[in-house]
Formats: sequence, C-alpha cells, structure tokens
Amino acid sequence: MKPIICIAGPTASGKSAWAIQIAKSFSGEIINTDALQVYSELNIISARPSKSEMLSAPHHLFGHVDSNFRYSVGNWISEVENLIIDILARGKSPILTGGTGLYFRSLIEGIAKIPIIPSDIILETNKFQEQNGVEGLRNLAEKLDPKAANRVLGKDPHRLMRIINVYKATNKPISFWQENTKPVVPRIFCHCAVLLPERQKLYDAINNRFDLMMKKGLLNEAERIFTKNIDPSLPIMKAIGLREFFPYFSGDISLDEAVHLAKRNSRRFAKRQFTWFRGQLKNWNEVKTEVQRKNFEEIIPHKV
Repeated sequence: MKPIICIAGPTASGKSAWAIQIAKSFSGEIINTDALQVYSELNIISARPSKSEMLSAPHHLFGHVDSNFRYSVGNWISEVENLIIDILARGKSPILTGGTGLYFRSLIEGIAKIPIIPSDIILETNKFQEQNGVEGLRNLAEKLDPKAANRVLGKDPHRLMRIINVYKATNKPISFWQENTKPVVPRIFCHCAVLLPERQKLYDAINNRFDLMMKKGLLNEAERIFTKNIDPSLPIMKAIGLREFFPYFSGDISLDEAVHLAKRNSRRFAKRQFTWFRGQLKNWNEVKTEVQRKNFEEIIPHKV
C-alpha cells in the first residue's frame, strides 16, 4: 500500500508548495485539509492553490462548497474517507495538507457521531451570543460542559456554541459523544509532519502574502461576499479578510485600517495554530528547517 502523508502547519508556512513537491516525488494526490479552502467563493482569501499549482498534481476538496452551506468536520470526514480509499486503490499516495488541526485529529483519532442539531437550537444560541457576547457563551459552556469548555483556547465562539448546542440537543456533554470514536486512518499508517517555521519569518511571510493577495483582488472577492448578506454564524464568515473588510465596505473604517486588522488577525491566528499544533500533534515530526524536510521525506517508503 502506498503511504498516507499528512502535512499540517500554520497559515503561510509553505504547506501547499511542499505538498506539491512531495506529490511529484511520491506519485501522490493532494487532499485539502483546510476548513475554509473548501468554499468556492474564497479563492484568494483562503489562499487556495493557484490553477497552475493544481495542474501540477491532482487536487481534491478545494472550492467545491457553496458559501451558504454549514460545512463541518463531519462533512469533510465523510468525503475524505472514500477519497483516500479511491486514491490508494489507484496505486497513489493520499497527501493531506492544510491548517485545520481538528480535521487532522478527527482523521487519526476519530470523530464523534453526534446527532444533527435542530435549527431552532442553533438560532437560539446565535441569539444568545448576540445578546451576551463571547464571554456569555463561555460562561454558559462552562456551566453545561466544563470539561469541553476548558479545551477551548481564547475567543472561539463557534466551538463554544457547538458545546452549548450539543448539550441542549442531546442533554449530554460533547465529551460523552467523543468517548468511543474510531479513527478513519490509524496513526500507524500515516507519515505525519507539522511545519513550524521560525516565528518572525512566519509573520513576515503572512504580511508579504497578504500584500500579494490584495494585488490579486482580495478586496473584490470580499466585497462580493459582503453584498450577499450571508448569515454571520456560517463557517465561511470565520475567514480572515471578511470580517475585517466588512466595516470598510460599510464606511466605518479606512482601507488602511482594514488591511492592518487583517494582517494582525492573521498573525494572531497563526500563533494560535502554532500553539495548537505543538500541543495536540505531539507524535508528529516537527519540521523547522530544510534538513528536517529532507529527513522526513527519507523516512517515507515507496519513493518513485
């Protein structure tokens, strides 16, 4: 069986370029493991691979979801499971790459089969957030499911709302559903690396890439989504480059302020990713240098 390769890392760490390089060397096909690159309307904002990059190796699960769809890790797992089987059956290596740690963890550790949450509960929690903010969400989540709430670092309203919604819908904490999970791909079959560049170099890369994204038309892409009046609770609205520019489109802040906020929030997001990956992917190969990249490639079997 061809190897299954996982490449994680914070935004702008060079995951896509390395994945393409590995795909060429190991006869592989790339599978998106980023929660925002699935959306068809987030081409520039999500830093999706370019057309030429996608032509250099087969790519899957990029830009195939409508902005109004509440795409989740469960949707991704159901798609990726069959995709991995298909790629392996054709004698190729699945190469999963992206920055969504929850996707990687669900792939290797399993995902809880939580019942579908009724829409009225979701709307009720959304209204609660509007009235009480993130702090109110955290207080309620800690009351209903303290174990799960304590695992949420910083301000993450979507995860806090998920904890609340699961408890309201099932009368059981989310940890109850997570106890008996089975991996889609056992860790033993995966060759896993997490890119962790030197922090300042990463921040410089984020700033430079954002300037390039602006030149490519990020502003127009964000404005098209702004005019659609999308439900702010939908996952697509978590994209950095939307919430920062919407106040600019409304005339509340200047373009320079919006760009400053987007760059700052991108760096802060990368910092959170960095912390999460180091804390949660403890048995993965940490890759910080070119030598470590080559060492990782050397331990992967079946190089062609």
